[in-house]
Amino acid sequence: MITFYRTKNCPGCQSIQDTLEEMVLAHKVVMIEKGEESWQKLPEGTKPPVLVDEKETIQGSKNIVEHLEKLEKFKALWEKFQSDACYCDEEGNIE
Repeated sequence: MITFYRTKNCPGCQSIQDTLEEMVLAHKVVMIEKGEESWQKLPEGTKPPVLVDEKETIQGSKNIVEHLEKLEKFKALWEKFQSDACYCDEEGNIE
């Protein structure tokens, strides 16, 4: 499952959270507030925004968006081949 650590006033965080919801990926959002106790929830050596996908930790809005774009392509390919339909490329070759 994906865990997204964000702050309330992060400029790109709401967009990232919306993307996670639109992609219908299992995820949880952890809101980080000012204060030492809340920041202890973050993976060691990071600061928000941070996305943890399995064992991979991605930090920074730009890097997170790039990671989600890769996941979106993988998800589309995965869903494409989950039916019993046949897919052909532009030249008619079976994929």
